Amino acid sequence: MTKSHDEETPDIHGFVLMGDRLVYGGHLAMFTMAAHRYQVVATFGFGADVQKAYVDAQQAAPTATFVVVNDEKLLLQEMVADRRFTGTILKVVDNDLGHPTTIVAGVPVEITTVLHNRPFRDADEYPPAPRYLLFAHGSEAHVTHYMTKKPDYQLLADVRVVESDLTSAELAAGVLVDLQDVEEDHSPTTTPIPPGTTVRALGAQGKKATLEVTGTRWFDTEELNGPTNYSVRLLAALDAASV
Repeated sequence: MTKSHDEETPDIHGFVLMGDRLVYGGHLAMFTMAAHRYQVVATFGFGADVQKAYVDAQQAAPTATFVVVNDEKLLLQEMVADRRFTGTILKVVDNDLGHPTTIVAGVPVEITTVLHNRPFRDADEYPPAPRYLLFAHGSEAHVTHYMTKKPDYQLLADVRVVESDLTSAELAAGVLVDLQDVEEDHSPTTTPIPPGTTVRALGAQGKKATLEVTGTRWFDTEELNGPTNYSVRLLAALDAASV
């Protein structure tokens, strides 16, 4: 294995943002870079002005992706443990990290809750069905694909919970569910559950939910599995934002 795969060093980390009232973030993962070999989902707290700037930008560009990144290179697990960092929120169109737009720069960011924090292990087995982490706050709900090992895909999506056996407390904490009647492909060429898709999900203790996909925030196979380092482009974007 390469040094970059084995040795974890401080780096720039991106979190895809979801939600308006409560802001969630899903870590942009990479199987081939030790610093990014984690799946992390957390909630973030911003100051009121920053929150408004983010929400206004999201409403003005509903198909864009918004990413918060740490301004200085850090170890991901130290960021999670410290629960705070200084960051910049970027608008990204068509997953093009090379040409983002800065929304707000150099702002205090608080990690308020960690819903999921798991390292990738090459020996792990794929789940028997498409597995997603489902989480919600009030009427806003989201899912993110449970990534396992190379090859795989990263997908974050907004959903509407049509009906569910899950409690509001379970949804707030995040619950793993397996999608029914959906075939898993760990190297898909298009988004596996595009907007407009209605899926049945099965959680622990046989609890069921029906979800309607209303929008996708990020779909990636290339950078998750490939040798490229997306954080290089994020660092370039931060340098441009500071000018």
